[in-house]
Amino acid sequence: MSAWLLPAAAAAVWAGLLLAPRWPEAAGPPAALALGAAALAAGWLAAPPPDGGDRLEELGLVAPAPPVVRAVAPARPRRAIAWPAAALALAGLVLVGIGRGALAQARLETSPLARLATARVEVEAVVRDDPRPTAVGWWALVTATGVRGQAGAFALRERLWISGDDAVPAVHRGDLVRIEGRLDVPTDEGFRAALAARGVAATLRVGELVRLGPSPNPFVRATQVVRAQIARSIRSVFPPREAGLLLGLALGEERGLDPELVRDFRATGLTHLLVVSGGNVAMLLGPLLGTAAALGLGTRGRGLLGLGGVAFLVVLTGAEPSVLRAGGMAAITLLGALLGRPRSTGAALGAAVLVCLVWDPTLARSIGFQLSAAATAGLVAMAGPIEERLVGLLPRPVAIAAAATCAAQLGVLPLLLAYVGEVPGVTLPANVLAAPTVAPSLVGGLLVALCGLAWPPLGRVLAPVALVPMRALELVADLGARAPIAHLTSRGGVAAIAAGGVVVAVIALWLRGLWRPPRRAVVVAVAALPLLVWAQAVSSGPPDSLTVRFLDVGQGDAALVTSPGGATVLVDGGPDEELVARELAALGVKRLDVVVASHPHADHIVGLPAVLARFPVGLVLQPGCPDTSALQAELDRAIAEEGVPVRTPRAGDRFRAQDLWIDVLSPHRCWTGTESDANNDALVLRVRRGDDVVLFATEPEEPAQEWLLASGTDLRADVLKVPHHGAATSVSAFFDAVAAEVAVVSVGENPYGHPVPSTLTAIAASGAAVWRTDERGTITVSFAGGVPVVRTER
Repeated sequence: MSAWLLPAAAAAVWAGLLLAPRWPEAAGPPAALALGAAALAAGWLAAPPPDGGDRLEELGLVAPAPPVVRAVAPARPRRAIAWPAAALALAGLVLVGIGRGALAQARLETSPLARLATARVEVEAVVRDDPRPTAVGWWALVTATGVRGQAGAFALRERLWISGDDAVPAVHRGDLVRIEGRLDVPTDEGFRAALAARGVAATLRVGELVRLGPSPNPFVRATQVVRAQIARSIRSVFPPREAGLLLGLALGEERGLDPELVRDFRATGLTHLLVVSGGNVAMLLGPLLGTAAALGLGTRGRGLLGLGGVAFLVVLTGAEPSVLRAGGMAAITLLGALLGRPRSTGAALGAAVLVCLVWDPTLARSIGFQLSAAATAGLVAMAGPIEERLVGLLPRPVAIAAAATCAAQLGVLPLLLAYVGEVPGVTLPANVLAAPTVAPSLVGGLLVALCGLAWPPLGRVLAPVALVPMRALELVADLGARAPIAHLTSRGGVAAIAAGGVVVAVIALWLRGLWRPPRRAVVVAVAALPLLVWAQAVSSGPPDSLTVRFLDVGQGDAALVTSPGGATVLVDGGPDEELVARELAALGVKRLDVVVASHPHADHIVGLPAVLARFPVGLVLQPGCPDTSALQAELDRAIAEEGVPVRTPRAGDRFRAQDLWIDVLSPHRCWTGTESDANNDALVLRVRRGDDVVLFATEPEEPAQEWLLASGTDLRADVLKVPHHGAATSVSAFFDAVAAEVAVVSVGENPYGHPVPSTLTAIAASGAAVWRTDERGTITVSFAGGVPVVRTER
């Protein structure tokens, strides 16, 4: 049990850091720290000393008891836990965590940069993370070291979020830069909270950014040189796709990752392999310590060399959360060996997490750090017992890999359900199959890159050998992404962490032989499993009538059409890269007959590449009008990668999907010269099964709507997807011509005022009942006897 004291202490401090925002502001950090110190002292006093003495006697506060002759009892193999003392100690550590977190929060609230909000300033800073591109520009995190403005100049050390609209600047982690721009404090509560979780109080909109040079720190500068040389060699000897993969594996560089590869890895539960991880520490220490032993270095020499190597790797990879955790564990283990006091893996994990959290409280809310710690805890607690059970069933190497994968995945399961909302069912087999390819990909790729540094032709000759494991890894991700295996899904939040945590804790106790479920409970669970599988199969099967789910994707569009004949049609993919794909997985969708990309705007098509990567698709419909946007290029690339047929229909075209008819009503041509050609080019579809009709008026504005009215097109429908999120770009006669009973507005929080009152009034005047996704969540419309029936999420 003592091996878990440090992990328990780390968990208590972690809980305190998460609770810090709820600490009364009037009490302040000193009160929490004082109460924590008092509770720890009380716990120490309440704990019996190992020799059975008295704590008060040790402190000289009471007179020692007279010596007596007593029989010596045989020593117990394990000391019982003093629960009152343990409870006091844990409460004290929680309070210490609250105090540390409150101190960090107070520093944010008194930020000098935040006080300069709206001012134009010149900032000297050190780049913390490589700048990352966005749809409209780029962003990066820096550490500001000096500020100059109208109020004067002063030195400081504070994290700052910077962003720009131009091309991504050619700077890298560790570079010294001078930035000119305007400081601000975000007004959006969600964005401000996200920045606060990173320890950032202010943002700076960049007007000019100048690189002053490499890092002023010689150690960091050395890692920059190594990093740049390795990256240059990797890019020169490997194809772009594999070069991006290796840069992610080895250096934590995400900018070169192929988007299609990222989607495949995400859909398969292999995303953790795309970035540098704690495994890199082990891969470095193995050969490093082996070399030190071969050179005849003693324990102290090997330990110091290992500590230096760990520090170098942590800085080289930009102190990624998983590497910080693994580096801390390795450093503590090496220090223990140097001091002659080796520690268990659990104790090393607890100590590493504790040191990292006290040093940087923002790690408490870092998803990467949470996942890394949880995966390692799962390995420590469950890998051994799982391996013992598998050794008799599988070859030992396979059993070890499978046990490590299962244990790590169980460890992160509650967090994935809370943050991502799903765990692909293919994750376990995919990770087991991928495990043998990761180390050869990383080590082989780096060795080839080093050969390329010495002599580029040699690197290019050896590159095909290193490509074999890389492409095997890519193949596992590609096949796994399309595997027709159900996903475990949840609505996320604290409830998912709590429920998942209880399940994983019960499994861990059972695996370690500390608890055995009652026989009756096992019988009931085994009997209930087929019923659960049957219920899931029924719920994900074809509906009894034409059914449309207008998914709540925020400010955007996405709707799933299903039918009794088994047709599945997706109209648009919303503004989030993964949300629609997760929703489809949760609904049990296995394939899509048709995917419609109505027009190339972010709120309609950003989520479609992930859908194409995850589900077999029969046909893609899109306008095919001239468009040079990055969004359309990315969608076209995803379509080509998956080999999906594409049609660019025009008014009058008709398609059949099982028992559904899809009539294309617009566009009749590509529009030019309107206020929004892309909106007027949007596909307008009339989906029909028998007499039940749904009109998807995706985004046509007045010109396209007026053409539809003038052309005499039959617009009548039972259900209308309202154009353009209810914007003031429709004509009243359009709604009258549709004469729908139900009108659905797919909309979310937005700065445009959608839906506008005039449009809602016109829809109501046409006789339709208006339903909004921002108010009711996902809206499901089915038909009963030709009458639309509406069900809502809330």
